[in-house]
Amino acid sequence: MLSELKCYAHGAYNCSSPPNFNNFDVNSCCRTPEINLGNVPQKCQKYVNQLKSANQKFPAFAHLCYPECIYRETGALVNGRLQMDKVREYLEEHVHRRDHEVVPHIVRSFETCRNNIHGHMKSARIESYKVLTQGCSPYAAMLYSCVNAETFLNCPAKLWKSDEHCLVAKQFAEQCNPLPHVPLPMS
Repeated sequence: MLSELKCYAHGAYNCSSPPNFNNFDVNSCCRTPEINLGNVPQKCQKYVNQLKSANQKFPAFAHLCYPECIYRETGALVNGRLQMDKVREYLEEHVHRRDHEVVPHIVRSFETCRNNIHGHMKSARIESYKVLTQGCSPYAAMLYSCVNAETFLNCPAKLWKSDEHCLVAKQFAEQCNPLPHVPLPMS
């Protein structure tokens, strides 16, 4: 298996055919910092589960509207607009002390993703994304996915697990998953 992965390392990837990780969890490569969200996840689970588009077969956090609720409840999203000062303030206050050095990295990820998505919106002459049938705009979910990917790609050494699988996953993502790391709607 490792020899199979080594052939990918440092080479060009076929982006339509990702490396086979045999159930390796790439989320284990960059340890997620501990963030005290208080009762926000419970509030958002309740909110998402009451939406017509909710599907009880899937956890609430997998719903498109979950990130919008999290950002709204933490004060980061106001009237569909990301408030960077609130993002920074919330992270500084709620990320566990031992993980505090990751806060500037996450803030940079938010700024990079916001600027990239807003640049796309401007070039497409979009003021804001429309509310979808799921019950929310895709903006927060796109931002959430982008921030996760950007933070993964720029994970601080203290949180990064150095092994062959993680190296290959990072190289593949760098080559095949450019900013904003998510498909962008055209309206």
